[in-house]
Amino acid sequence: MLGSEAVAQQRDRPTLSPNITLIDRFRDRVDLPAPTPPGVISIGREKQLFVDDWMIERRTGSRRTFHPVRKHPANPLLTPERAWERPSVLLSGSVMYDPNRVQDRFRMWYLCYTPVEDPVTGESIRKDGRVCYATSVDGLRWERPAFGLHPYGSSRSTNIVIPAANGFPGVVLDPRDPDPGRRYKAHARTNRGHDAFFSPDGVHWSEPHRMDLDGYDRSSVHWDPVRESWAASTKSWYRAAPEALEWRGRGYQESRDFLHWPRKAAFMAGTTEEGPEIVYALDAFYYESLYLGAWGRYVAEPNAHLDPQLAVSRNGRHWTRPTEAPWIPLSPLPADYRRKPGPRTPTGVDPLDPRVPWDYGNTNINSLGPLRVGDELWIYYSGRSSDHRSRPQTGAIGLGTMRLDGFASLDAGRKEVEVVTRPVRLTGPDIRVNVDAGEGEFLMEITDLAGRALSQFSFDRCRPVRSDGVRQTLSWRGNPELSIVGDQPVRLRVRLRSARWYAVWCGEERRWSSPDTETWSAAARR
Repeated sequence: MLGSEAVAQQRDRPTLSPNITLIDRFRDRVDLPAPTPPGVISIGREKQLFVDDWMIERRTGSRRTFHPVRKHPANPLLTPERAWERPSVLLSGSVMYDPNRVQDRFRMWYLCYTPVEDPVTGESIRKDGRVCYATSVDGLRWERPAFGLHPYGSSRSTNIVIPAANGFPGVVLDPRDPDPGRRYKAHARTNRGHDAFFSPDGVHWSEPHRMDLDGYDRSSVHWDPVRESWAASTKSWYRAAPEALEWRGRGYQESRDFLHWPRKAAFMAGTTEEGPEIVYALDAFYYESLYLGAWGRYVAEPNAHLDPQLAVSRNGRHWTRPTEAPWIPLSPLPADYRRKPGPRTPTGVDPLDPRVPWDYGNTNINSLGPLRVGDELWIYYSGRSSDHRSRPQTGAIGLGTMRLDGFASLDAGRKEVEVVTRPVRLTGPDIRVNVDAGEGEFLMEITDLAGRALSQFSFDRCRPVRSDGVRQTLSWRGNPELSIVGDQPVRLRVRLRSARWYAVWCGEERRWSSPDTETWSAAARR
């Protein structure tokens, strides 16, 4: 017998299309086998993070902490002010940052979702929307350029750049494309399905081109720099066994040209009917040496909340959620709020009530993932005062920030702890770490595979780190060159006390601001 959550999902279940694959997970899947670490892990310019134990052989006494974003106090930064934006502006969309630009260092493409709904029940009569464009110098105060490219009603001075889009996974900059007219690529959901748009500048867009994606509306596309291809995370329905109930999850497809997806979707991620939730979205991005993503967790009962959790993958196909905690927490209702269920508010929370926080019920992130702004990561996200079942679907856009590389850390309290890596090969001139040891201490030694310290790189010769910094170069007395170690596999042994360790790498780090198709290319990663 199905639980209440499974019944709720079946209630929300759309009519399945005969043109979209119902995936048989028992035979069509890309998530297995799960990847395993290589015998020797190369440490170069690509930072190694501690979101999992990929690089760790053993650790004693340390704890792993996952860090949520810090919500900006000025949130929300963009609200639905114009007639063509109401009632929601959403990311569904993308934000780019280029410090070399002047008046528009930050550029945002966002969805104005304006469905036609029954005024009493809130039931959708027709999906409607459009893509708009905004710019900012500081990333906090946003302007809407009046391009006048696409009128809305009697207004010709709009910032609409793509009309007639009711879903908008986002925009990506593709400097690899030899056609300058296709440097910007957009994926939008229109009344005819998935469409691609191309642009030389991100403002003037082509007519729509049909994308033969094998998925429903909440599908997204990202660039995979390792395979050098486009990868799709599709909204799909699947069966775990021939006679099993259809269940919602995420499918996987690949494309070389953004338009044609020759293989049907195969299973990538999902939950089971025994659990309380489904994966509503999985928006992936590459970061330094691994794939990360926002796993959209939808729990239908009792509150119909949808929030993103951090997802981790070492191959872009097999995904795990290393923590149950949300990456961007939903804001709670006031303690004295009284729910009043009604036809358009089945959970009892009215999204038009000013007491309901703007990001109470539903959040999703910039499709490109974090931007690097100075020594911080900026994560733009949209929030909704509406939960997933209430109407109208409101929306606004805000900002969360994190420490650079700050998704997770290995932490020590006052008692010293030790961490030992798997065999590694050091491929740079020095070892650098992102560590907060401002109230404690961080030490490292290099050992052979048997655990014997290399004499010039032992603990007793290591100059301790006793400061907080996102890039700190390790050194040992006598200043030995790391080239002494050569190509031999070694281990790193670390001792820390009252400290947090976020990342390790060798040599000059890769500098970037907005991820595009060249940011993490093979050439850039060297």
